[in-house]
Amino acid sequence: MAVNVKLFKLEQVAKIYSGTNSKNGKTVFGEGGCPWVRVEDLNGTYVQTTTRSLTREGMEAMRISPPQTVFFSGTGTIGKVGISDKPMAPSNNIIAVEFDTQKVLPLYGMYCLAAMQNEFKAESRGSVYDSLRLTVFRKFKIPVPDMRFQKMVAGKLEALHQSETQQKCLEEALKGAVCSIFDKYFHEEVNRVVYDNKFTYLKDCTEILLNGASKRMQTGDVGETVCYIATAQLDNWEIQYNQAPHEKVELEQVGRSTLHTGDIVMNRINSVERLGRCGIVASEPEQISVFGQNTVRIRADEERIDPFFLFTWMIHPYVKQYVQQNSKNSTSFQSSLNKRVLTELPVPEVNLTRQREFAEELRGYFVYIKTARQINETLKELRQIWYDKIRFLLQTGMEESEFLNNSSQYEKENYWITPSGVECFYDSELRCIQVPGGEKRTLSLSQLPMEVEIQFLEDVRNASDPAYGSLDHIRLNRIGIDSVQVIRMKPVDYGSGRDESGDNVEQQLEKDGILSDQQDFGYIRERREVPFYSAEMVEQFMKRQPQQHETVYSRFLKLPAAARAYISRLSAFQQVVYEEFLLAIQPLAAHVVSKQVTFRAGKHRFAGYGIQDVIAAIQLLENAGLLEKRQGLYLDYYEDYKQGEERRIILDHRMRPIAMDTWICAEVRGKMVCD
Repeated sequence: MAVNVKLFKLEQVAKIYSGTNSKNGKTVFGEGGCPWVRVEDLNGTYVQTTTRSLTREGMEAMRISPPQTVFFSGTGTIGKVGISDKPMAPSNNIIAVEFDTQKVLPLYGMYCLAAMQNEFKAESRGSVYDSLRLTVFRKFKIPVPDMRFQKMVAGKLEALHQSETQQKCLEEALKGAVCSIFDKYFHEEVNRVVYDNKFTYLKDCTEILLNGASKRMQTGDVGETVCYIATAQLDNWEIQYNQAPHEKVELEQVGRSTLHTGDIVMNRINSVERLGRCGIVASEPEQISVFGQNTVRIRADEERIDPFFLFTWMIHPYVKQYVQQNSKNSTSFQSSLNKRVLTELPVPEVNLTRQREFAEELRGYFVYIKTARQINETLKELRQIWYDKIRFLLQTGMEESEFLNNSSQYEKENYWITPSGVECFYDSELRCIQVPGGEKRTLSLSQLPMEVEIQFLEDVRNASDPAYGSLDHIRLNRIGIDSVQVIRMKPVDYGSGRDESGDNVEQQLEKDGILSDQQDFGYIRERREVPFYSAEMVEQFMKRQPQQHETVYSRFLKLPAAARAYISRLSAFQQVVYEEFLLAIQPLAAHVVSKQVTFRAGKHRFAGYGIQDVIAAIQLLENAGLLEKRQGLYLDYYEDYKQGEERRIILDHRMRPIAMDTWICAEVRGKMVCD
């Protein structure tokens, strides 16, 4: 079906502005006014309720957005969305988008922003919290099809979201039922706690450990990559390890913070609404897991109290009230619990046999909710399919057959947008366009742009892989409707100490090679023209090509044995960071390495790793003598680098280009510093 699609910058189809905040919370926040929307209130659809409201006086101090305004989180958690169904005031961490309803259906516009979340994250900057500047946000383009198509897409996504909401309501209903059953089982014992002050203290039946493992490591410390359970994973139910990030933690902290079956993790520092949320380790984790900072681990003495009985008490309304009454509040809306409050938390005194009978029934509810969550995961996958369709609209507004030959999707020596929507940029040093290797499976040869070399990147590798650091690769250059030029990029040594035959190699490199900035190797191109049949996929075609050279040139293998052994001891993420420098022919900046690792690994392999993790890995490698810093290089580090936009180099307060730190592979000789 042909869809008439036009691309517009957000500022062309909407009024865009930041929300506001007020320091005078006593007079601004209260009752009588409209809702005040914060990032945590954004739920991917219409915002029905908010945790805070304004007074009449507060409404005069805030900017009020009309109904059908789309809210977008531009600070911290980038890309959460919501839409107002009545006048609301967005907080200062939210970007408000009032779409021109003659061009964009607001609900469709909201789902467009949600579909492009990864693109927004890639453009965010920040030393502590990521933030997306308003000027950058306004320049983003969204696809605008006809109104009929917008309504259809928005309707499909809204239906999926409602189904997800129903499943979540089922979860909450079951959780509520658990507390009701608890009260039914232990009515007398709970009343003794509430009315008669007859109970035992939490400290008398558990081991309480505050302050979990820190993600930060000192340079040179030995660590281990573990499943890191933080406040985001605590939702008053079983901890879901598949949603937890993986972090590298010092070995000493791993030992004291490890989680086992029956352990309860509680949120100790957060907003007052989230304070006290818990999660239980319902079954032994498949990999080492630790509890993070701002949480507390509560380990039951199973000779005195059953862990599942205790967990249900910890999510009971009485405990919620106890936590809120005894928390310490700060001016930044953060609340905390000290150890005294936790140790003196009242716990009902119940016979251990009755506790275990209740725990057995509780496990059945865990099975019900696990099924509901599996259904929700399927719904999320269906939602992602529609998000991908929206992103595909960025590339085409015509029949697919017409799109394949649309030259506007490739701008010479600038960028190429793949049919799946991946933006790939031309590398002037490598003289090619680098494309994620996964695109080979969905891309046909006839979809490649004409007259430009395409390099499909290898997946991420570690030092145990024989191909780690290997520079040998194949490029494709489509030169006709049914023929492609296969270019084998053969790396060879470049430098002194050659025999007589080396002269010819150096002459060929000078004539047709690519030399690295370090001048330690060069590429020689071996070209041959190969026909292909209609609709042949790139992956199938590449498998038909002869294998790589028997003698593989690897910059990693040229390192001393001590350096190779050191790299092998690093984490998988650190090894990938170092290979980016091995594969590069020019100095790299940290943000370039971060993008390239994501490009090769995809969205999920190193989920949770950011620019700070890349910088930490680079500093570790630099201290070990494996990388050499090159300061003061003026890179093309632009405020905007979307296709078709004017590029402006970022300037400092004196209107000078900002000098970005860059690094190159150091030539390691002799004894390493890290030994």
